[in-house]
Amino acid sequence: MKNLVPIAITPYLNMRAFVHHGAPAGCELVPLAPREAGPAIASGRIPAGVVPVGALSELGRQVELLGDYGIACPGPSRSVLFFSHRPFDELDEHSVIGVTRESRSSVRLLYLLLAYRGRALPRLAAPGEALDGELVIGDAALRRVREREYPHVVDLAERWQQHHGLPMVFARWVVNRHAPRALRARLQLWLSAFAMREAALLDRAAEADCAMAGLDPASARDYLAGIRSVLKAEDLRGQALYLSELARHDWPDFPCSAPRALQESN
Repeated sequence: MKNLVPIAITPYLNMRAFVHHGAPAGCELVPLAPREAGPAIASGRIPAGVVPVGALSELGRQVELLGDYGIACPGPSRSVLFFSHRPFDELDEHSVIGVTRESRSSVRLLYLLLAYRGRALPRLAAPGEALDGELVIGDAALRRVREREYPHVVDLAERWQQHHGLPMVFARWVVNRHAPRALRARLQLWLSAFAMREAALLDRAAEADCAMAGLDPASARDYLAGIRSVLKAEDLRGQALYLSELARHDWPDFPCSAPRALQESN
């Protein structure tokens, strides 16, 4: 039996519909955290999959987009959330925050939204330091919001939409530029077939996998309905703006009291 070709997907509820769709012929779906997928595909260890939009500039010509497929939120994401003890607009240089280590894209988005306020940035916490706020993504965010640990919760996609009037695109399907053409064609057909079956697949994921995010089927359906897998023109404009904003701000680091190695892993 031939070895199956690995295809990277994010291990969250928002990608479970692809699992129910089934892997392309001769392939297997491999769950990878967003920050791991880009390097794996760029190196050729995994030839294709979903990568954070924030990694596209770094990946450059090492990857190519697989059509207009990805993860876009035309409104609230409900799973990229910043929790805090103080209102978002009151956070300053005396505030201490934690950020997810699963995706740099979300951390960069948080940086932009904080920078837009024109106030001093909060600093990243040292290990064990008490937090004034923290960024949580994916299924963990869906579970955390139900705990009501923090009085203030900001949905970063919703905040981006309010600021720019455009959707936030979090991820895109890509393929390593050296991947065989046959694989590329197979993946494009697979994604097209997914788009045709999407409604039924999302319903199946909501019913079968809601518990992984601490939701009931109805809540999972509502959550998944807010995510767009086939990107529209407005999504592509939102993606282009996000990338240009990252370049314009040159992605300076958050002030950091933690060791440099910890900061760079986020």
